[in-house]
Amino acid sequence: MFTAEKGILEPHGYEQITLAGAGHEVRILPQAGFNLWYWTFEGKEILMKPVDITVFGTKYGIPILFPTPNRIPKGEYTWQGKHHVMTKRGEPVVIHGLVKDEPFTVTRLEACETCAVCEAEIVFAEGSVLCEGWPFPCTLRVTYMLSADGLHMDSVITNDGREPMPFGYAVHPYFSKRGDANRVELTVPVRRVYEADENLFPSGKILPADAVHTVWDGYHTVESLYLDNVFRGMTGDMESKIRYEDIVLHISGSDCFRNVVVYTPHDRPGFCIEPQTCSTNFINLHEQGFVDESGLLVLPPEKQFCCRVDYVVEKR
Repeated sequence: MFTAEKGILEPHGYEQITLAGAGHEVRILPQAGFNLWYWTFEGKEILMKPVDITVFGTKYGIPILFPTPNRIPKGEYTWQGKHHVMTKRGEPVVIHGLVKDEPFTVTRLEACETCAVCEAEIVFAEGSVLCEGWPFPCTLRVTYMLSADGLHMDSVITNDGREPMPFGYAVHPYFSKRGDANRVELTVPVRRVYEADENLFPSGKILPADAVHTVWDGYHTVESLYLDNVFRGMTGDMESKIRYEDIVLHISGSDCFRNVVVYTPHDRPGFCIEPQTCSTNFINLHEQGFVDESGLLVLPPEKQFCCRVDYVVEKR
């Protein structure tokens, strides 16, 4: 039997949702960008333990990146010839979009014999803080479903405005090194990588991944990798994998997630494999003529965009 419960994360006083069953337990903070910040299976970490859970954003859990994943220089972008500055409460937003540290409203919480579900949404209403530097009214609804095989994340974006809406979408999970990055391995089936400068901004070129960026030819220990790169070439039938001593975690997503970021910092207790629809600075790259390379998506008025990411646990 699965369970789905509301509670409070003490001593911080944050509302917390806990889903559990079949050896899994996950915890979600709706006010922190609907961040699923905790996941264990049979008592062992899958997601990295937060260094400081009071700092909302993209440093732990599974941050949701919308409408502009990755970096945009100075928060400035051009769309259809018009210059904009991405701001929120008067401050420039230069990385990972607008919802990562905003409260979501929980709209569904239930459990049954086979799964537990938590759904929440955030609305970009005209005149609101979220539309201050992103003049595209829309609604983002995210559903986490926990089942015996793992965690499934469905997202629906609705264009509530009167104009076509450009956007990108990504998730940014921090997986646990479990204290020893030499004992955790990963493989990602991609053979192309974006050329980028020292600030990680892409030139528009997509190159064959050289030996430094090899992640497709079998498993590599996380400790052996020094990556913060956007790779290209994922499709819905391809999987990234993380191998721990007790499980293999299979990561896959909808066809829209053509890109994946592999981030292996050596100064943090976690690492990232991030399904993404777009490149860094995608909206400006698109305006510069790199239409396909940018990965920019456009949603017509009153239409919806749907996608899914699956995290399936296989016991070894």
